[in-house]
Amino acid sequence: MRTSVLAIKELAYRAGRNISFDPERFGEGLMKDLEYELNEFLQKIPEQFHEEYEKRYIEKYCDWLRALSRTFSVMITGPANFNTRRHEKMNNYERSALERLSSWRDAVIKRLNRQHRLVGWEEVERLQNKLDKLNELQEMMKSVNKIVRNTKLSDVEQYEELEALGLVQHQITEAMAEPMYSFQKKGFQTFQLSNNLARIKATEEAIKRHTAMAQSEDKEIPFEGGTVEISNSDERIRIYFNTIPDEEMRNRLKKSAFKWSPKNQAWQRQLTQNAKYAVGRILGIEI
Repeated sequence: MRTSVLAIKELAYRAGRNISFDPERFGEGLMKDLEYELNEFLQKIPEQFHEEYEKRYIEKYCDWLRALSRTFSVMITGPANFNTRRHEKMNNYERSALERLSSWRDAVIKRLNRQHRLVGWEEVERLQNKLDKLNELQEMMKSVNKIVRNTKLSDVEQYEELEALGLVQHQITEAMAEPMYSFQKKGFQTFQLSNNLARIKATEEAIKRHTAMAQSEDKEIPFEGGTVEISNSDERIRIYFNTIPDEEMRNRLKKSAFKWSPKNQAWQRQLTQNAKYAVGRILGIEI
């Protein structure tokens, strides 16, 4: 069994404490299921992403286990003081966590098998993975605030729901702590959600930009005295001169963030819209 799977043994055992007469055996079954599902998942995605997505898969599986650990069966806990409302609420958290894992897994497989045909697709996927994490964080912060600001819930009930949401102990402690200033509310502050939302928007724009580049072919544009190369494959714009440019031209290139590349024997910089404008301005051509 994978080391990464064995590492969650304690959590897997705890997941069955209120729903199984033999929590350890139940936990072993959960670990075997994870091992099988993980192997199936990794076989369907490119090898260079195995390490990162194995970690992500297990994180989401652990979120589900934490939610599962808060569910209970009347056969195990007994009928005395059985709280039907709490029982259903915990079951809903568990189902939601499992659905999130399933939806995420299917989306990643579909996305990677579609994008691998694109030049530069690995950068697009890196950004998409970042976006997934930011969106998950945004939803988590909103859910946490809804729980810790609910005055109808006791501290014990808040703790249970936060754990069912997938938070670990130190995160729960921080979420339930009283705010530092009187004007603040418990949980995540407005600026934290706003800042994360700004990162989401920036990442979405980066994905659009990189996808557009990945879907575009490389091209060359001749000009009097050389050639401009638009290299979408490695996100560079290069200027090849037929002869060594004079000092004035070299200074203009440097001021516009171009650097000499001995490897490519060209002046180059990262491919951006500003870089295209700079080339057009310096060489007097349309890019």
